[in-house]
Amino acid sequence: MPRRLMACLLTTTSLALAACGGPEPAASTAPAAPAPATTAAAPATSDAPATKPLTATPVAIPQRQGDELLLAFAGDANAFKAAADSTEQGLGEAGRLLKAADWSMVNLETALADDQEGLTKQPKLYTFLTGRAFPQMLQREGVDLVSLANNHAMDFGVEGMKRTLKIRQDSELPMIGVGASQDDAFRPWTGEVHGRQVVALVGNDILESNMDWRPRDGRPGVAMVKTEEGFQTLVDGVAAQRREHPEAVVVVFMHWGVDYQVCTTGRQEKMAKKLADAGASIVVGTHAHRVQRAETIGSTYVAYGLGNFNFYSDRASTRETGVLTVHVPRSGAPTAEWAPGRIVDGRPVMLTGAEAEAARERWAGLRGGC
Repeated sequence: MPRRLMACLLTTTSLALAACGGPEPAASTAPAAPAPATTAAAPATSDAPATKPLTATPVAIPQRQGDELLLAFAGDANAFKAAADSTEQGLGEAGRLLKAADWSMVNLETALADDQEGLTKQPKLYTFLTGRAFPQMLQREGVDLVSLANNHAMDFGVEGMKRTLKIRQDSELPMIGVGASQDDAFRPWTGEVHGRQVVALVGNDILESNMDWRPRDGRPGVAMVKTEEGFQTLVDGVAAQRREHPEAVVVVFMHWGVDYQVCTTGRQEKMAKKLADAGASIVVGTHAHRVQRAETIGSTYVAYGLGNFNFYSDRASTRETGVLTVHVPRSGAPTAEWAPGRIVDGRPVMLTGAEAEAARERWAGLRGGC
C-alpha cells in the first residue's frame, strides 16, 4: 500500500450497556462458517444473473498532481448473502483503487458480531449482522476508516451494539459513529497522512419511527443527527476541528437521503451547506442505495450519494457503484474523479472502456440536479 499513515483513533471503548431488543417476523440466516462468521437476517430474495465476470480489465489509477492528497471513498458495505464472498476473495480492482489512494473510507452498513447467539433482531424489514473477518478484509483491501453511523448498526439492539463495540475495540481498522455515550459516538478520527492532518466525522440522519438509537441513560448507540440538537453537535464538531486544525482536511461522512432515490432532498442540501460553512473540506454520503449528484459549495466538495459498494441487492437500479477519488490540494477547492462499477452477486466490479465512459458521463450529468 503506497501510504505513510500515522493515525490515532480518538475513541474510548468504555461500555456502559443495558439490554433491549424486539422480535422480527422474518427468519434469520444462520452463520455461514465458524468464527469469525458472518450472519445476516432479511427476507429471502433472489439476485439477477451475473452480467459481468468478477475478474475485470485493470482500471486506470488516479494520478497525484504535485503534493496533493488522494482520498478515496466508497458506499455501503456488508457481508449479506453473496456479498460475503468478498470476505475471502477481496474487492478486486475496486481494492486496487482504494489502495492507490493515500487514505480511504467506506460505510460499514451492519451490526458486528461473530455469531447471532443471544441476540434479538429489531422489528424491521432488513437486519444485517457481520463478523469481524469482513472489516479485516476491508483493511487488507486498502480501507483506512469505516463509519458505523447508519440505520443498521443497531439491528440487533443494545446487546448487538455491545458486541459491535467489542469488535471495534479489538479492531486494527478504526471505526467511528457508534459509542457507549454521545461523546463517544460523535468522537472524530484524526490522523496524519503524508504530513497533512486528516480529520473525519460522521452522522446518521436515518431513523425508523419506532426506534431511538441515540446513546443515553447509560445505553450505547449511534451518532444521530436526525434532531436539531444532534445535527448541531456534528456541526459544532466540524467547526471545532477547523479551529483546532486550520490546515487540516476535514471529512464528513453522512448517512442521509431517501431510499432508492437519485434526487437529493432539500434536507441533504441544507445540511451540506451548514457543514461546508462550519469548515468541512469534503462531505460524502450514503443510504439511498443510488449514486447521487456531486457539487462544490464554496471550497467544499460534496458527493451526496455514493450508492452501494459491497452490498447484495435484488434491485437492478441499485447495482450502480464506484469509487470516488478526491484530489485535495494544499490550497483551493478539492476536485474528484469517479471510477464507475457494477455490483455483480453483491460485489463491486469496475467498468472499463466504453461502459466506464458512459457511466462517468451519467454521473457528471447528475450535477445539474433533478
